[in-house]
Amino acid sequence: MGSRSLVALLVALCACQLGVRAAGRSKVNPRIITAPQGAREYAFPRSEKYPVFYHKENTSAIYVGGEGRLYYHDFATCENYTVDFPVESGGQCLKPGSPEDNKNFITLVAKHGDGMLVCGTGACAPTCWNLTQRQKSSPQDGRGLAPFTPDANSLVVVDYPDIYSTIKKSQQNGKIPRFRRVRGGGELYTSDTVMQNPQFVKATTLKHDESHQDKIYYFFREDNPDKSLEAPRNISRVAQLCKEDKGGTSSLSASKWTTFLKASLVCVDPATKGNFNWLQDVFFVPASNWRDSKVYGLFTNTWGSSAVCVYSFGDIDDVFRTSKLKGYNGPNPEIKPGQCVSSGQHTPSETFKIADSHPEVEDRVEPLAPTRSPLFHNKHRYQKIGVHKVSVREGHQYTVLYLATDKGSIHKVVELPEGVQNIMEIQVFPRKEPIQSMILDHERAMLYVGSASRVVEVPMAMCGLYRNNCESCLLARDPYCGWAGGRCQSVYQNREVHQNLDLNPWQGKCQKGEVTEADTYQNITVVPFSRYYLNCPVESHYATYNWYHNNTLIKTCNNTHPQMDCFYFIQNVSHAHYGHYLCVSEEDGFKQALVKERLVNQLRFMSQKGRATTTLGSWLQLLLVVLLVELFH
Repeated sequence: MGSRSLVALLVALCACQLGVRAAGRSKVNPRIITAPQGAREYAFPRSEKYPVFYHKENTSAIYVGGEGRLYYHDFATCENYTVDFPVESGGQCLKPGSPEDNKNFITLVAKHGDGMLVCGTGACAPTCWNLTQRQKSSPQDGRGLAPFTPDANSLVVVDYPDIYSTIKKSQQNGKIPRFRRVRGGGELYTSDTVMQNPQFVKATTLKHDESHQDKIYYFFREDNPDKSLEAPRNISRVAQLCKEDKGGTSSLSASKWTTFLKASLVCVDPATKGNFNWLQDVFFVPASNWRDSKVYGLFTNTWGSSAVCVYSFGDIDDVFRTSKLKGYNGPNPEIKPGQCVSSGQHTPSETFKIADSHPEVEDRVEPLAPTRSPLFHNKHRYQKIGVHKVSVREGHQYTVLYLATDKGSIHKVVELPEGVQNIMEIQVFPRKEPIQSMILDHERAMLYVGSASRVVEVPMAMCGLYRNNCESCLLARDPYCGWAGGRCQSVYQNREVHQNLDLNPWQGKCQKGEVTEADTYQNITVVPFSRYYLNCPVESHYATYNWYHNNTLIKTCNNTHPQMDCFYFIQNVSHAHYGHYLCVSEEDGFKQALVKERLVNQLRFMSQKGRATTTLGSWLQLLLVVLLVELFH
């Protein structure tokens, strides 16, 4: 089965109640098109229970870590190979457990210096290797870089030469998760009291104006200290650390982060007061000025709905710099808690003690002004988020969000001047396999989507999916696509394409005569007294679909209908049902014929055919049809 049958792209969404923050008409469902283009697939030799994925920007290759081996595949050249990473020295599991404990599951694949860093569980003996040109080094101690057994609550950030990790270094203790610097500028870890049962989401480093001000930010959920019935069970947080933190000056603080502070992330719908308090994923969008760099946070709530809230690192930094510490009423020391000190210096003990006992700031981090509200929210349960910027004519940029659902599909959502619009749903895997990873290649405009059995490379620009006429291309509202040269094509191929992404009317952008007419009527032979379905593909839930029989309207479908296609069902075909059937879609004043069928009486058709060439076989075939009709009628 090829990638064309494995990747079903649906350009519509039946009930995606997207909220918008801009005035004007809001289009809330994507279009439906079922002809994927350009998707390429790499299936693993075997299914992997805990796969990890690595893709280097602006390449066509993917690395996948599995059980005891690393897969490499290049989608452009089809080159692929595997490197085995067996358990070294038999492992060190302390007591019998799951058979999985005695295996080496690769948990980290990352670029590190001139080569690759590969780490795995090593049967309870975490082990790392350096990989260069398919050659692996001798094994190294991987404690702190890989867990002892597969652990979903693991986070590793490689910022060469530094490496940060949330993985415990001992089986016997370390039950309280910590955020550590395990390689580079000296090991540090967070105090055991500053986080309450944290569930780590993602981390990043960010360069500030001065090198000693460079920060580490990590995002996580933790237990809410407020145990009242009205309070949410979890709180979403952002924490900051100074990259050049040297630890404290006393024996108790020498190996601890001294610049840790945390703040709450707010994501609340102001209209309903609905609180989205479960942070699922974040995506970082850098900017030339670090204060303008953004965080797109994906949240869910108790009822399974999702929201996306956007924050700036400038706002996050302002909260940490200016807010009071929660529960602290004493005087502020000269060096404030969380403040980065000059290179080579240590945070004073007094400052550390205050921050260590009062690690949370009072002010909360709110979404971007002016609305301070979610970018959108809906009733889908999203699990992963990716964000891509598309440049079009005259320097305009549009933001496209890729949101992975819990049903193995990806929604493609565009920020437009009139609001947020969901323009496409991509069913990536057969049998709706769960999406384990979603990596964006910004330079090549590609998505790399991984499951337990395969990786699929999906182009972000799939303009050939849209019906090839100017109106359909423009009505798609896809910033990757536009109309030029008689076809719908990618902005990466032609920057001068016509698009319809602003609030201006689209009609004037299409020239007369560019509409592609549907083919002539297709003859369909149908036996009398049988049942028959006429099916019109719904390519847009913003359009109205009309079925006509011999120029008489017989059925209308619009966006209030939940079905994916517009069906017309004939329960019992009679003489009156034969003739011409036409399905016409209409959207924003644009009409086009999608289906043209002519139902023909099969018995009469065979009889007429028999007059021309009467043979014993044709008469026997006609007799058989008549007998079947009588039998089932």
